[in-house]
Parts: sequence; C-alpha cells; structure tokens
Amino acid sequence: MEKRNVPLKVYQSPSYEIYGLSKNPFAELASEGIKDVESIHVYQEVDMKLSMAISEVLGDKSSIAFSIVGPLGMGKTQRLKSLAKAIEENNGKAIYVKVDTNDILKITKDIFNAFKPPKSKTAIFLENLSKRLGFIDQLDKMLTSVDEYKSRDIAELLSKEMAKYPHSALLLDELENMQTARESEKIQFFEMLRHFISNMPHGCIFAFACIPEVYEDYTEIFPAFFMRLHYEFKLRSMSVDETFELVKKRLNRVRIRDTDDPLYPFTEKAIELIHNLGKGNPRQILRLLHFVLNEASKHKFDPIDDYVVTTILEEPKNLEEYLTRIPENYRDLVEIIVFKFKGGPISYIQVAKEAKKPGIQVYEHLEELIRMGFLVGDPKGNYKVPAYVRAFLEEEGAEE
Repeated sequence: MEKRNVPLKVYQSPSYEIYGLSKNPFAELASEGIKDVESIHVYQEVDMKLSMAISEVLGDKSSIAFSIVGPLGMGKTQRLKSLAKAIEENNGKAIYVKVDTNDILKITKDIFNAFKPPKSKTAIFLENLSKRLGFIDQLDKMLTSVDEYKSRDIAELLSKEMAKYPHSALLLDELENMQTARESEKIQFFEMLRHFISNMPHGCIFAFACIPEVYEDYTEIFPAFFMRLHYEFKLRSMSVDETFELVKKRLNRVRIRDTDDPLYPFTEKAIELIHNLGKGNPRQILRLLHFVLNEASKHKFDPIDDYVVTTILEEPKNLEEYLTRIPENYRDLVEIIVFKFKGGPISYIQVAKEAKKPGIQVYEHLEELIRMGFLVGDPKGNYKVPAYVRAFLEEEGAEE
C-alpha cells in the first residue's frame, strides 16, 4: 500500500454532506433504536432456520424451545425482537425480558408482569391494602423469597397464562447476566424453565440468548434443562461480503445524492480492513465505521480508502485524543480508571461503585472496552489502560 501524506486538519463538527449523506448511518449500534430494522438486517443461514421454526409454530401450532448463542454484538437481541414481532403480528402474546439482574425473583416477576394490564391508582391502592391485610395470591407468595420459590408450580402457572393466547412466546435476552446468582438459585430458575418447556401450550415459543462462555457454564450446572431444547442456534461472524452488504444498506438509508458506487465514500479495501479489524463482529464493525466516517468527514478525506482508515485508527498521540475516541456511553468508566485509579489495574466492582452503576452492567461494558482495544485485562480479572496510555499519564505526572 503506497503511503501518501494526508494532512490532519481539525474542523469544529463533522458534516457528511461532502459524501452526499444526511448523517452518519453507523451511529446506531443496537437494533432497539432503529425503526424498520429488517430493512438493514444482513441475513445469514441462521435467519432462515429461525424463520422455519416460527413458521412451524404458526402453521401447525406446535411448540418449540431453542437458544441463540453468540458473542456480544452479534445480533442476538435483534433476532429475539423479530421473533416477538412475528408472534404479535399473528394475534399472539410475546413476552420479551432483558435480564438485567441475577435475582431470579425479579426475573420471574418481570415475566409475569407482562400479563398484567396497566393499573389505575385505585387498583394499586387496593392491591397494597390487601397485601397488608394478609391477602396474597399463590404466585405472590412464591415470589416473596427463594425459599418459597416453587419451580414446578410457577412453571405451571406460566403455561396456564400462555395457553390463553393462540400463539405466544417467552423470550429471555442476555441470560448471562444471572450468572453471578447462587448456584442453588440458578438451578431453581432452570428447573422452572425446564418444566415450562415440558408443558408449553400449543403455538408457543421459548427462546433465550446468551454469550458462549456463560452458556457452557449453564449447561454444566443443569444439563437436564438443555436436553429439553429442540434447537441451538449459534451465530457466526460476518463474512467480508456480508460486511459489504451491511455498509451498502446503512449508507443507502441516508443518501441525499445519487452515486454509482453503493459503498461510496468507502473503497472496498477500506471495508475489508475494517472487517478484519472488527473480526467480523457486527457491533465492532459498526463502531469502527462510525468513528472512521466521523473523523474522515472532519478532515474531508475523499474517498475513504485503506490508508485513510489506517491513518485515523493509528494509536492516539495524547491522552485527550485517547479519551475522545472512546464511545460516549463508556467514557465515564474509562475516565474513572484513568483519573481516579491512575490507569489501574482495578476491579469492575470498584469502578461500579465510583460510577454508581450496576456491577453486571459495568462488567459488560469493561469487557466490551477490552474487545475494542481501549482497555486490557490482567490474570486477576482486573482492568487497566494500555501501555501507551500509561506513558501519557507518566508524561503528565513528570510535567507536574
């Protein structure tokens, strides 16, 4: 690759009109924030298999249970949301729960809360009054403590509720987040799910999403549950051709000027390089595309070829540039490590306390920062800045 002198001029804010784009189409990483997400989804073999499974349930009202397994950023949430949409479009009931805790009581309450219509203030008052007077139904009692948690009875109540609909789905996302629960409680929860699968009503889907390493741990804890699953869908990394398709679809949504090249302003070599740097992970690829397009527009690089990508993604030249490159929703965590703990190493629990955020959420974000190359881990499971950032800190300390 021939080297060219690329002047690095800094502009106040990026404007994408130079490329005939109304905005940066790679800013939205998660499917939740995108309307009509199907129009930009890159279909893989697993999508055909999922579609066949849904058709089977909707067609002959059979019931089915499966897992969707893949690293963070591979599209698990999007696929679960598509399942929910398909069920609801067929007059069914879809319960989607993003597992954000290791508390099996809360997770179970979240599932059953989906059956309850919105309450008026009067209804809430009467419900609280009845509880104070000692009137409590069977489910409420079983969800007061793990000692009262009756896996089989809860599963039967769940099956009974689901049976009220012609089609139904229970979809649990990010099940890895209950990994830190006590083993006895995880067994209680998986036993409930196992019994539910065994007694699912006709026309029902049960599916959950999980990252591979935690999925393996779960299979060892409760193999009887995993034996009940009909399918196990493992997501794979995107190919280069699929990355081309991803870029074309995203760019097409925001074009305000026609172009003969659907990849413009990127060259094929630039996309290939970004694909390799992102290791085929869709979320990583989108992060890189967003950052590269943002920086390239400031400096008016046209087109954005592989040399421009290399220039933009080279190591930051100072601490400020390093912090600027970090995704905004993760930046506070890195700033805590940099300024409060002098670059680390530091545990995720200590970072969570400083950030006043849930430990599981902070752990997930720090792991994502490692994958992006902004942090590194150590054998003890702690987190610290890369060597070049530590050099920036030492330089600033010497100047003081």
